[in-house]
Amino acid sequence: CQDVTEPKVPALHHFYKGGCEERLSINDLHEVLERLQNNQFTSMRKKHGFLPVCDPGDQCALRKGSRIGKLCDCSLPRTCNSFLHRCL
Repeated sequence: CQDVTEPKVPALHHFYKGGCEERLSINDLHEVLERLQNNQFTSMRKKHGFLPVCDPGDQCALRKGSRIGKLCDCSLPRTCNSFLHRCL
């Protein structure tokens, strides 16, 4: 078990004193979580109705007639301000 690398989360090995097999499984789970976070919503981006989520204060555009669509969608409880065109 000496050849095994320590978990990538630096604080994890200070708090967790488990065995070698448990450390390997924690490493594997951490890698899977990183991959899932990077590939999140890849299938939804292909859909036509999907809008990316705006951060608070980012520019967004409300639909005004048929010419202007939304740039991104404000996350709840925020809404796109029609005067400032910002997520508030």
